Amino acid sequence: MVAIIVPPQEDHRIGIKGAKNVQTREAAWKRFLLIHHLRNKLRLRRIRKENDAILKDLDDATVSSITSRISVPKTLAEALPDDKTKDKRAIVVTEATGKFNMIGCNKAWENLCGFEECEIIGKDSSILQGPDTNYDGLKDAVSRLFEGEKKVHVVTTNYKKDGSKFRNFLTLAPLKDEVTGKVTHFCAILNDCGDIYRRRKIRKDNEKILKEALDDITVGSEVSLPSTLAEALPVDIAKRDSDQRAIVVTEATGSFNMIGCNKAWENLCGFAECEIVGKDSSILQGPDTNYDGLRDAVSRLFDGEKKVHVVTTNYKKDGSKFTNFLTMAPLKDEISGKVTHFVAILSDIGENIKARNMNK
Repeated sequence: MVAIIVPPQEDHRIGIKGAKNVQTREAAWKRFLLIHHLRNKLRLRRIRKENDAILKDLDDATVSSITSRISVPKTLAEALPDDKTKDKRAIVVTEATGKFNMIGCNKAWENLCGFEECEIIGKDSSILQGPDTNYDGLKDAVSRLFEGEKKVHVVTTNYKKDGSKFRNFLTLAPLKDEVTGKVTHFCAILNDCGDIYRRRKIRKDNEKILKEALDDITVGSEVSLPSTLAEALPVDIAKRDSDQRAIVVTEATGSFNMIGCNKAWENLCGFAECEIVGKDSSILQGPDTNYDGLRDAVSRLFDGEKKVHVVTTNYKKDGSKFTNFLTMAPLKDEISGKVTHFVAILSDIGENIKARNMNK
């Protein structure tokens, strides 16, 4: 029997040279881990900065108005009570481990997203995600919950069951066991903030129209506004007809039906007062009317603004159209101080625009 003797392999860790090799590799590995950690830290900082910029873009007033409406539940029983139909907040609850599978939702969430609760139990939130979803922001939000934050906000795009997407102001919070105090689930409250972005675009477009149409000293700044119904439509007909402002007054509810106007308004629009009482302003509107701007103007009055301007195209009784610099304001009851009507002052600025265009 022949014995085969295999010479021992040289251990690279033995000797001064081997020790240096080990130290070099360990140092390289530590450098790699450090660089990887720094890169992740920088990436996380970038993600949080971007998310903060998105939230800031909503502006502080908007964020505070949304967050003031959202009280965050602290336990599973609070988030998903036996009666899930009463809560107006769109709530879904997920596990706090694994893929964060959903365990339940309320009726408001079903109405917003289009899914029924039985369809989402055991599934993760990927059913609400798509190309425009802010994945980095969501991952960062979850990591912040694990770091101990009690509530985090992120703006993302989510998708409903029918495939339509909506802009979501998402609030996430941990839910704790009532006995142990340990985090057992996460609660997500969805808030469709798409209207905020649409309204902002409308206001931006309206401001651009105002800037293009008028000089720095606008027609609207020269218009003095009545504050009561008696001031807008005096009982004294002679006084009402002597007013050079084209004034019409509408109700502050329903379809905003007109209740009266003055002679200057009749001369501008071509209708007699008896023809417009009880009718809404659609009789002055047509294909070129700035409907978005008008709706936004009314919403701003309901938000408490004392005076709003909008440039629109209106139509006279004979069908001819004119560019209208419209000033709107609320009229208050002299005793209660409550808003009872809206006053609209119309100014035909067609000639102003023509003169400006000729001077360009």
